[in-house]
Amino acid sequence: MSDHSTSKIAVIGAGMAGVTSARLLQSRGFRPTVFEKSRGIGGRLATRRAGDAITFDHGAQYITARSAPFQSAMQLALKTGAAAYWRPANAVTEDWIVGTPAMNALIKPSADGLNIRLATTVTAVVRAAGRWHVQTNGNDPDDTFDIVVSTIPSPQAGRLFAAEHAIATALNRVVMAPCWALMVAFVTPLTGVDDVIESASDDLACISRNSAKPGRSTAQDCWVVHASPAWSTRHLELDREQAAALMLEMLPRALGRPLPQIAQCHAHRWRYARTAAPLGAPFIANDEHTLFVGGDWCMGARVEAAFESGAAIAAAVAGAVDGTHGAAAV
Repeated sequence: MSDHSTSKIAVIGAGMAGVTSARLLQSRGFRPTVFEKSRGIGGRLATRRAGDAITFDHGAQYITARSAPFQSAMQLALKTGAAAYWRPANAVTEDWIVGTPAMNALIKPSADGLNIRLATTVTAVVRAAGRWHVQTNGNDPDDTFDIVVSTIPSPQAGRLFAAEHAIATALNRVVMAPCWALMVAFVTPLTGVDDVIESASDDLACISRNSAKPGRSTAQDCWVVHASPAWSTRHLELDREQAAALMLEMLPRALGRPLPQIAQCHAHRWRYARTAAPLGAPFIANDEHTLFVGGDWCMGARVEAAFESGAAIAAAVAGAVDGTHGAAAV
C-alpha cells in the first residue's frame, strides 16, 4: 500500500461534501488541505448571527437521514449534542435533525483536526507537469497538489475546470436553481400559525420559526423564509434590500394575518441553492484519477447527497492512489 501521507491533496469547499471527503481521507492516512472561501465551514448549513444570541439558519432548515452510513454519522452528532431532533407541532413524516446551536454544528466534529484555510478563495486550478497548481487570493507559491477534490456548486466548478472538457461537458448537464432567503425577527411573537409552512407552488416555498428549533434563543421570535426557485430566478439580481421588501410584502398573505412589529430584517441570496437536474452519479473524475468533482448536486439537493458524494470521492481517491481500483467517471 502507498504511503498516503506523501500524496498532496487539495479539497475545495468546506461544506458537508468537502468535510466528509477530507475527514475520510485523513482517516486513511492522507493529509488533505481544505480551501474555503467563507469565514466558517458548513456551506449551506449556514447560520447568520444578528446580535446577542439572535441567529437565523438561512440555509438548510433541517436534514433527514435515510441511508445507514449517514444515519450512523447523525447518531454520533445526536449523542455528542452537536445535533437534536426537531419535531414541529404541525407534524412531519420523518425525523428532522438540526445542528445545535447552529446548523454547521452538524459537521464541526468532522472538521476537528483538519487543515482548513478559511477566507481563502480558489481563483484557478492549473495542470502542469502532472500536478495541479491551486491559485488563491492568498497567492501561496507552494500550493501544488497531486490530487484535487472539488465540492463547490457545479456552475462554479464548471468555470474553474473549463479546460477539462469531459468534466465541463458533464457539469453542463447539471441544473441548479437560486433561492432568496429572508430573515426576520419580530418584537412580539407571531401567533396562530404553524412553526413550519411549506409549499411547492407558492412564491414563498418555506416559512419556518427559527427560534422554535432546539438550542436556539427565544429572546426574539425569529423566522426564516425561503422564496421558490421560480420567484428567486425572476428576482435574482435584486439587491438585498429590494428582495427583503418584496418578500416581506408577500409574507402576510402567505400567513393569512398581519405581521407583528419588525425588530430586524435581512435577506441573503443563495445563487446556487437547489438541484433541479442532478448529475446522476456520486462524482466526476478525470481519466488520470487526479481530479474529482462532486457535491450535493450529484445525486440531489439533500444534505445526505453531499455526504454520500464526499464519502464516494474519498474511497475513489484512496483506491486510485493504491492502484486497487479505478475511479468512476461520468
